[in-house]
Amino acid sequence: MATPSPTATATPAPTAAPQVTTLTAESLTAQFAALPAGSNELVIPLTSTTGGAQAVLPASVLIQQAAAKPASVLTFSTTDGTSYSLPLRLVNGTALAAQLGTSNFTITVSILPAGTATLSSVNQALAAQAGSVTLAAPVIEFSISAQAGNSSVPLNSFGSTYVSRTIKATQSLNPDNATAVSFDPATGKLSFVPSVFTTQADGTTAVTIKRNSNSYYTVVQSSKTFGDITSHWAKSAIDLLASKLIITGTSDTAFSPSQSVTRAEFAALITRSLGLATVSSGTNFSDVNAGAWYADAVHTAAAAGLITGYTDGSFKPNSPITRQEMAAILSKAMKYTGKSLNSDPAALAKFSDAASLPAWSQAAVAEMAAEGIIQGLPDGSFAPEKSATRAEAATMLEKTLLALGFIN
Repeated sequence: MATPSPTATATPAPTAAPQVTTLTAESLTAQFAALPAGSNELVIPLTSTTGGAQAVLPASVLIQQAAAKPASVLTFSTTDGTSYSLPLRLVNGTALAAQLGTSNFTITVSILPAGTATLSSVNQALAAQAGSVTLAAPVIEFSISAQAGNSSVPLNSFGSTYVSRTIKATQSLNPDNATAVSFDPATGKLSFVPSVFTTQADGTTAVTIKRNSNSYYTVVQSSKTFGDITSHWAKSAIDLLASKLIITGTSDTAFSPSQSVTRAEFAALITRSLGLATVSSGTNFSDVNAGAWYADAVHTAAAAGLITGYTDGSFKPNSPITRQEMAAILSKAMKYTGKSLNSDPAALAKFSDAASLPAWSQAAVAEMAAEGIIQGLPDGSFAPEKSATRAEAATMLEKTLLALGFIN
């Protein structure tokens, strides 16, 4: 049965220029100075019109504040319930001054509704999704740029720092079948981004999105399940991650929970789970062809330091991933986001075959066991060399995302 194409009626096309708020160096300095002791966050209220909102700030003050208090965050909060929190240490004054040719520049933060052409592309992306995926919030473009005269440099990539932004949905949403997504105009694709849902007093839902890059963002409602997991122990994790557009089935109706996961498939799963922007080049593995479906996922995971190849230069994309390899990748993924892990020997000792774990995987297995993300098999062993199943991967990814605060 064909799924009716959803329409992006939640966001009108902008009919006006954004409301611009310009802060002087004196005003901004005074506001930082007035922050209570121990507070690192300065909230700047912005008035939003149908054209959105912008703030223009002197970069010199941001750079000085970041040097004096590296944990400083500037949060821009609009009258329509949207917000954006900028950690000031992300403003690299030296690099921006070199690009702009001057140290006298401003920073512009923009929170803008998507235009008609972008909304049309979002509609097409929604219609292309398997199952029913519908828009549940406005489509908002968050962006930052440094400007001097007629020159402008975008600030869109924040390394491993996850920046928070909030979009207000117009209704009450259940996080089990809703998720924030980013939209990439270049590829026309929607992707999961880490997001947590908070019900407001007025019945609406505030969705806080965490990601290390800027783009277009919105919230969608989505519900997906598979016919072959009706009574499976991992059904709730599989349904959740499928509804959040992280995992897909082996067909539209089957998930094949007992099938093994390949190294390429897990590279795709972990990059999707972390909401990483695609990296199309970088580390070259001898057996990862540029045209392969997993090439971008492997490049992206390698660029973030989540995966490595073998000493012969290969990646072995089609080999089943082992339980210890999966533990190692999940450990790296959690540390990438800034999470501290404890390699507790007691967590490792509970496995009957702990002594057989190779040195390279011991710490990661101990960390994941201490976090409650991996467990032993019914016989009490960890079975490090055993191939991980699709159901195990889904369960471990769900636990990882919960531990990171990347989903409810």
